[in-house]
Parts: sequence; C-alpha cells; structure tokens
Amino acid sequence: MGYFPFFMDVAGKNGVIVGGGGVAARKVEKLLAFGPKLTVIAPRIEDGIRMMEEAAVQTGAASLILKEQPFQMSDLTGADFVIAATDDETLNGRISEYCMAERIPVNVVDDREKCSFLFPALVQEGDLTIGISTNGKSPTAAAWVRKRLSQTLPEGLGEMIDLMSQIRPRVMEQTASESRRREILEKLFLYCMEKKGDVPFAELLRCLEGMLDA
Repeated sequence: MGYFPFFMDVAGKNGVIVGGGGVAARKVEKLLAFGPKLTVIAPRIEDGIRMMEEAAVQTGAASLILKEQPFQMSDLTGADFVIAATDDETLNGRISEYCMAERIPVNVVDDREKCSFLFPALVQEGDLTIGISTNGKSPTAAAWVRKRLSQTLPEGLGEMIDLMSQIRPRVMEQTASESRRREILEKLFLYCMEKKGDVPFAELLRCLEGMLDA
C-alpha cells in the first residue's frame, strides 16, 4: 500500500535528527521553513548545519539546537518525530525499532522499510506547498517531477493565494449556498490569475460585490 500524503503542522514540534552530514543538512533545510524545534545530534556536525543554526537564531522562526556528541537512545525522549540520517545502518535500524515501539513518527534515510513517514520532494510558492512522493521507490523521479512542476507554476501564485485568503471570509459571510461560494471563489481566483496576482484587495472586493449583486 502507498503512503497517504498527510500535511501536518510541525510548528513548535520537537524533531530530532540523528546525523550531522550532508543528508541531515538537507532535512534541516527543508524543515526549518515550517517552524519546528529541531535538535541535531552527531559526533561531528558539518559547517552547513551550523550556518543554518545562526540563521534560525536571527529569524526566530524556528529553533535549531546542535549537540555534537555521540547519540544515545535517551536523546529521543520527548521527540514528536525523528529522522535517522547516519551512515551506520545498524544504528539507523535501532532508532527505527525504538521509534516504532514508542509510536514516534520516524524517517530512516534511504531505507523505506524502516520508515513510518516519508520525506516528499517539495515545491513551495508562498503558502502553496506541493509534496511529491514515489513511495520511496525513486527519489530521482520525484526530484524530476518537482523541477518540472515548479517551472509550470504561474507567476505571482503566492500573491494570489494571499488575496484569496483575505477575500474568502467575506464570501463565507455573505453567501449561504456552498455551491455558490465555490463558484464565486473560483471566479475570483481566475480573475487573480488573469492579473498574475497584481490585484489590489479593494479591486477584488469590488469584483465580489458585483458578483453578489448579479
């Protein structure tokens, strides 16, 4: 069976990444944008992760703690999710077994059978997030799809989504019919698409008023 693509809010969640090399760095980079509290544990942590720690401190959007020390299973206490990214398959397996027993979501890099969740290839544009997965069978294919998909997204899509988030409560308040709401929101979105997101909110409100009066 495939993996169902849940989208989970990880802001403020405690994530533990075991490993301090390039693979761990890529996981840290992906996750930090979503605001978790990350702890990276490894006997040696590469400079790229240290640079991300400095950036996280400056922005305050996420927390990144580095522990340059040998890993112990007690380091997983209180974790909301775990990523095993070491080059030691035996250790990665032990981490997976522990997390499975404790019902902690775990991802073991390059070992699909030991994962309870997978990392998708991500496409991000503002508040739009698209996750692409091949059920762990071909990360290369997922990366190819991500690249092609990112090239096809319309210009200004992030701004359009911001506008829609502002206008949606007005539509919900003023339209009782669910089908009519969908129709109006679709028309407003297509209008934003025509303008490539370059639409003042007041103009979008006038469009809404015209639709409601029609």
